[in-house]
Amino acid sequence: MSGSAFAQSPKEATKTDQPTKDTPAVKVWREFMNLPLEKRKEFGGKLLRIQNMFNQKRIFDALAMIDEVDSIFKDHPATLNIKGACYVEIRAFGKATAIFNRILKIAPDNINVQFNLAEVDFVTKRWESAHNRFEKILSSMGENNIGMLRLCEFKLLLCKINTNREKEAKSLAEKYDEWDDSPFYYYSRAALLYNQDNKIDAEKMLRNARFVWRNNSVLAPWQDTLIEFGYIRSFYGGDIVPDSKNNGE
Repeated sequence: MSGSAFAQSPKEATKTDQPTKDTPAVKVWREFMNLPLEKRKEFGGKLLRIQNMFNQKRIFDALAMIDEVDSIFKDHPATLNIKGACYVEIRAFGKATAIFNRILKIAPDNINVQFNLAEVDFVTKRWESAHNRFEKILSSMGENNIGMLRLCEFKLLLCKINTNREKEAKSLAEKYDEWDDSPFYYYSRAALLYNQDNKIDAEKMLRNARFVWRNNSVLAPWQDTLIEFGYIRSFYGGDIVPDSKNNGE
């Protein structure tokens, strides 16, 4: 899985800022705020544990604890988002998509959920749909989360490669230099080199990325994305999967 399903943070899920418009999100907020304070604290604490389990790839443990959280407040959008992300990880894409679309009816502007839907398209190789979703996300995303922003741009670049937009992909790769606060520079260039069947230089670029970004947890979603796309097979490998283009179309 390309790593990268995102879940709403427990802080976001339990914050007490009062919504100002009468929307489905307001209804959920009001119902949640009607819970006793201790229940809300318990919910937030367990949600944090679920998020940590998800980050540690303890997917089935996370799903089991979601059942516990649902006994406090059933089907909170934050809980649903992690549940959907878990389903993406175990490749139950139909269940995941149904959950994400359900959340969007409550919170249509939720960037994390929009990302997760784009991610489902990406891993199921619906390149054009994934391309359009990532473009839409990037058009509305601020600069407050550089990691997520750059990863979206990288995934968009890969979608451009697989939808015959190579010039656009190259232009996007040139947007940042090696001093950027993300691995984008190295991975975008590696992807273009793989696309040119230049495996040796692509692997050199990935080795450079590992030298500069020595924290594997930072590189994991980028590496997983290349694996999912079909250019490499393992974190320390670099084997090209033949004929990755248009795979699944």
